[in-house]
Amino acid sequence: MPDTDTAEFGANPWDLCIIGAGIAGLNALFVACEYLPSTARVLLVDRNERCGGMWSKTYPYVRLHQPHPMFTVGDMPWNWTKPAHYLATGTEVAAHLSACLDQMRGKLHLTEAYGQTCDGICEGVEEGDSFAQVQLRALAGGGPQTIRAKRLIDARGLDIPDITPLTLSSDHVTSTTPHSLDIAGTAPVYIIGGGKTGMDTAHTLIKNAPNRPVTMLTGKGTIFANRDFTLPTGLARYWRGKLVVPTFRELAMRFDGSNHDAVFTHYRDTYTISPTGTGEQFLFGILSEAESQTIADGVDGFIGDYLADVRDTDAGPEMILRSGARHAVPAGSVFVNCTGHLLRQERPYTPYLSPGGAILTITSRSAAYFLSSVAGYFLPHLFLTDKLRDAGLYEIDFDALRQIDRKLMHIVGVTHTFLNTIIIMDALPFRVLDRCGLDLDRWFPLHRRLAALIDVKLNRRRYLDHNRRSLDRVREEHGIACGPLPAA
Repeated sequence: MPDTDTAEFGANPWDLCIIGAGIAGLNALFVACEYLPSTARVLLVDRNERCGGMWSKTYPYVRLHQPHPMFTVGDMPWNWTKPAHYLATGTEVAAHLSACLDQMRGKLHLTEAYGQTCDGICEGVEEGDSFAQVQLRALAGGGPQTIRAKRLIDARGLDIPDITPLTLSSDHVTSTTPHSLDIAGTAPVYIIGGGKTGMDTAHTLIKNAPNRPVTMLTGKGTIFANRDFTLPTGLARYWRGKLVVPTFRELAMRFDGSNHDAVFTHYRDTYTISPTGTGEQFLFGILSEAESQTIADGVDGFIGDYLADVRDTDAGPEMILRSGARHAVPAGSVFVNCTGHLLRQERPYTPYLSPGGAILTITSRSAAYFLSSVAGYFLPHLFLTDKLRDAGLYEIDFDALRQIDRKLMHIVGVTHTFLNTIIIMDALPFRVLDRCGLDLDRWFPLHRRLAALIDVKLNRRRYLDHNRRSLDRVREEHGIACGPLPAA
């Protein structure tokens, strides 16, 4: 059984504290098991009642975007015999993450503290050594507790908030969330949001209630990586599709720091699909051609606008859009909040590595890797071996980029990821790279992966120079955090 006694939080410094028990935090714990002795005192903290992060409380019909083997902790395999291309359900993902934690519990002196919120983290210095201090508060009540750790990894990542119903003025429509949506109902549904949650909701309704009217409000539209091309199944993996690293290389080498519109258009036209036929944003979601066609054929319509409110009129409920357009909606209609929740909440800038080197923060304000799951694997390897400060990774403030231009954010994200991937390849042994089970390129045969690796090794200097120039130009033109961390 896990050690969950929280009475001794303040007794002696912990060797390591990890905030967040989702995919990022569990990968950080996996890495800690590689470097710390079995006697090391490690505290794992999470606001939820169990591990799993967003997967412990996601909507019931969610599934992975990608084949399940590439969503894991470290290189831990899934303990079943389902086909590799199977897209695991949310419940199955949560069970797998819990099973991974089970395997790690005996490798360290681990204490798990759930139902705890983190009210503050700071760094101190004593006798020349830096340490982390954290204030925790139990959500169930009670006073705060302050703990001290030699090192701390804040792995809350994007810290995705709970989805709540939209606030609407009308008394004659229902506002709900994907978690509470009655799939078996008969009332017309308006899906607010065109990202992966919106597509999941539309696909589920169309498959399970084909006669139910469904309308999607998709704003400027979202594009998705074409799963049939990006992750082909069967023998097609030997010749079809393009690996992630070569795709990112192509886009990054096209980008010069200012031509993001043209690069985004090339990516959209070459590699992606969308049920709406277009899209102005990409958040690394994946959709199959069959899913896209099912949604395109099954919905009553797409509205390329944003919902402002639903109000009651003498003629019945009326939907008011941001553009000023108005549409009558049937009384009893259901509005499902599937709006984007990434990079939306206000959060302070925190460098991914603290000045004294005691705190690693996985954050979108100072991201060293866009995907928090992958950051949760690679950054702790550098952090726990004291290589992180000198590795030369670029940070990016994705929250600021989103406010400037979403297309710019997506193309900068690809360029930044490609640059830091090369830097990480230089800084870490091959065995560490090979054990990253989150790498989508593991889907392809070894000879194709080796070809991509050899290309990067042979051309690394040219790639590094070009990408640094591009990102430096972004920093100069937009004045955001985009470059190496300042000296400690």
